[in-house]
Amino acid sequence: MIKDNISSSHTIGAVGILSLTAMVIFLLSSPAACQTDSASVAARIELKSSVDESEVPFNRQAVFTVQASWEGEQDRFSITPVGLPECENLEIVGSSSVNETRVEEGRTISLKTFRFSLKPTQTGTGRIGPVMLGYVDNATQDTSALSTQPIELQVTAPVKERDPVPRSILIFVVAVILIYVIYAARRRRGRIEIPEEEKKTEALQKESPEDQALKSLHEIGRRVQQGDVETFPSEIHRLLTGYLEAKYQIVTSGKTSDDIVNSLSSLDMPSERVNLLKKLLAACDLIKYARDRAEKEKCSEIARQAREFVEQNR
Repeated sequence: MIKDNISSSHTIGAVGILSLTAMVIFLLSSPAACQTDSASVAARIELKSSVDESEVPFNRQAVFTVQASWEGEQDRFSITPVGLPECENLEIVGSSSVNETRVEEGRTISLKTFRFSLKPTQTGTGRIGPVMLGYVDNATQDTSALSTQPIELQVTAPVKERDPVPRSILIFVVAVILIYVIYAARRRRGRIEIPEEEKKTEALQKESPEDQALKSLHEIGRRVQQGDVETFPSEIHRLLTGYLEAKYQIVTSGKTSDDIVNSLSSLDMPSERVNLLKKLLAACDLIKYARDRAEKEKCSEIARQAREFVEQNR
């Protein structure tokens, strides 16, 4: 009986020892497993923070940058800052964020960058507190957060800003440059040889209406002597009306010969000269519209009378 009790007690003791050992192993293994998972999740995202300058003058601004990066596409994680950093001797005056994806050694790397503009509030040591960054793994729906380390920078005495260029000086400089460009362009253009046609046009503009008309009449008369009378009446009519327009600044286009003659009534032109002009225009109309024969002798006489009219009208 005593032996049975001793055996039973040994059995219970062995079971208890085994149970205790299993519990200790479980307790020791559980934290390790949790730590491994935590490290694995944290390793997926790398968080960095920095400032563009370690020293910033009191009248300038510093830029504080927080950047999260991971391997994979942008939609793998949803990242948002939990809150703005607490700052000492610095004030946050602006913030922005940007997403970027790049390929490095055949791997797709995604980045999300937050930038904060900081304005010093007093000289001395400025401190930027930690930034908490929360994220969601869109593949597993796990959530977690990361934090940056505090950063210090020195706020130095203000630096002297360069005075902006007065607007009046700027306008003066622009005006001088513009004048020089125009002057140089005119000098360059003046050195270019004037084409022959432009020279002829300028020469004609310097001649009087009578000189131009007489030159044209001389050419018309030369062609008439050669027997070229087909276009004679139209040329004489056009020459006379063009001469009147140039001489008296009157409009003859679209007017009949009688209307043209009547428009000269306000001018101080002798009646015999007006009658001569009327006779010349009527003779041209007769040849053009009444199909009167344009004979060489008749055309020569009309050309002579046209020269007479122009010469008397100088």
